[in-house]
Amino acid sequence: MRYATILVVACLFATPADAQEHPPVAVRWWGQGMVSIETWWNGPLVIDPYGNNIGYEVPHLPADLVLITHGDQDIAEVIKGRPAVVRGLDESGNRQMFCKVLVREPNETQPRWDCSRAWNMRSSRYLSTCCIPAWRDDSLGKERGATAMFYVEVNGVHILHCGALGQSKLDDDQLKLLREFDEVDVLLIPIGGVETIDGVQAWDIIGQVKPRVVVPIHYKTDKLKIPLETIDKFARSTPANWRFGRLAHNTLAVSAYHGDDPFYDGKVVVLDYQPWQPKGELAELLDNMDAACRDSQDVFAKLSANQMNWQPPNGTHTPRWNAEHMMGRQLGFFSEIYAAIGNQRLPETKKFHVESDDLRRAHNQFSHIDLNPAQMPSDYKAAHPDWDGAEEARQMQRVNAYVRRFAYLLDGIDLDDRAPGSRWTLRGLLKQMERHFGEHTANVQKKFELEGWPNE
Repeated sequence: MRYATILVVACLFATPADAQEHPPVAVRWWGQGMVSIETWWNGPLVIDPYGNNIGYEVPHLPADLVLITHGDQDIAEVIKGRPAVVRGLDESGNRQMFCKVLVREPNETQPRWDCSRAWNMRSSRYLSTCCIPAWRDDSLGKERGATAMFYVEVNGVHILHCGALGQSKLDDDQLKLLREFDEVDVLLIPIGGVETIDGVQAWDIIGQVKPRVVVPIHYKTDKLKIPLETIDKFARSTPANWRFGRLAHNTLAVSAYHGDDPFYDGKVVVLDYQPWQPKGELAELLDNMDAACRDSQDVFAKLSANQMNWQPPNGTHTPRWNAEHMMGRQLGFFSEIYAAIGNQRLPETKKFHVESDDLRRAHNQFSHIDLNPAQMPSDYKAAHPDWDGAEEARQMQRVNAYVRRFAYLLDGIDLDDRAPGSRWTLRGLLKQMERHFGEHTANVQKKFELEGWPNE
């Protein structure tokens, strides 16, 4: 069997700030084969969305790009926004070849196709994916047809989604294509049998790919109406040298592998199909912070780059400083807490059921990120002087999305105790962030009345 590599590159324009360390990539499983990949730049990729007829509640996610591995997953309309849609198969079910680039540069509101640039592979604003043709059976598609496997790289993280793979083993051409890429950090593999490989065959594929971490997908749960196998056969077939753990939510945080994080090598992580949801007072405090952040975004989004850089005659800060300061404080405080929690080590275990409160602290994917600008006007240098207010507002939204994406790390922390790695109690920090957005936004609005305020 001969075929050419199919390449799609979704590039979200890089700037010098990308040289700084960014939060991990979030790989989220929503049930069946549906996976979202969310990054710092916050332009999610969704693979194989489903409709409302298989038992799961449809998560109406926003996305810049939707990948469809096989024909019966052709329901991209459930995704919010105006995503580009890329299919591994054409309308006749035949495997196809394509090469594309999707770009949204700063100050542009929508992504666009652009095939003329070379991109930094480590940038969190860059996403590349290669479509590897595959079969849904061991008879070259004669029984169930074709599918696609999508290899995704973003921010130095390498992810392989196997689609509705039915081959009991990958062939030489597929393995050759995979060897042309870097190692697979996360393998998303179907294990439910019937429509795909089963839990035993999956381990043969895993042995060929040799990923750092495996996330099983496409199997029977309490919600799924399709008659697939449960995870049990896959779990019983786990080799002795693999560790097997379970999370109580649907999010895996993973960062680029630098050879110094052996914990995730040879590990299966079973995700729940539901995202973690805060409860009670924590939910209210988070919602209040979100609302204050959105109110700030509404004010800044209307300003031009010239207005953002305007220096008031009274010697106070530019509007841009206020935006960068609000963003930097929120990011700094929460990344510090997440790093303190996520970097706690978990004792070695080969047990199948690892409690989520332990596993969530099992890897050092998080680090403290300090983007807060200098405090004194004379010392301040804008990080992005060419960004208009709408892009600065999107930057605030990206940081707030990071806080919410990994907020499962806050589960179980007493609101009135100091949060790990912080001088703040969680209650105090969330209330302070709500006030912080309001105070600094009000300060900027006062500048609109000062003499010399530019009209555009």
